[in-house]
Amino acid sequence: MNDKEKRKKKRLKKKRERQRHRGDVPPSLQPPTPSAVSPRPHTFNIAATIITISLGVITLLLSAFGVWWTNFAQPDIRYIANTDSESVTEIDSKVDSAGNFVHNLRLRAKFMNVAFKSGFIDKAEFIPETIETLPDIKITGIGKTPLRWREETPVEITFIMTIPTDSLNHLNTTRELKIEQVLSVFDNTGKKVDHLTNGMLGRIKMNFKQVVKLQATSIHP
Repeated sequence: MNDKEKRKKKRLKKKRERQRHRGDVPPSLQPPTPSAVSPRPHTFNIAATIITISLGVITLLLSAFGVWWTNFAQPDIRYIANTDSESVTEIDSKVDSAGNFVHNLRLRAKFMNVAFKSGFIDKAEFIPETIETLPDIKITGIGKTPLRWREETPVEITFIMTIPTDSLNHLNTTRELKIEQVLSVFDNTGKKVDHLTNGMLGRIKMNFKQVVKLQATSIHP
């Protein structure tokens, strides 16, 4: 080994000693820098599982609510009493070929639906309270207006009432026709509407009174 190589080796030795005294480590001896640790994969799996379960529960609840709303939820329609619209209005009247009086009448009654699910009045029928005069009543129309939650809605019911006058046995006489009927109405589920908005039983009464004078000329062949 020549002098030049010896001097170079001494310089490297002294340099390493100075680095050791200062705490420096040569790049060739430094430990490798650890790479950044990525989040644990199972953390994402747990979050995804929680989201999936939550969506499943929400879907199940919505499905259950839809089944209940479609198959079990019903309207709760109540009758509103003591309104001016209850009065019977005569649209037209005439005498038929048998001498009977035929009246085309209209009744407006108010209803309220206290349930969230809407409904409507689907059917109506008259029930007599007296037998003084038993008319033949035919329902000709029911306004099937949707009854929504807490809305007061008038429903129009039209009907034709034929009153027997027995004109052959009561010629040229005056008679008082007195008719008292109870109107029974049913909603679109078939349930009878027989309660007021306060929960008490209620019904729609129709009082029809008319004085008619029967004449022989009223009889048509």
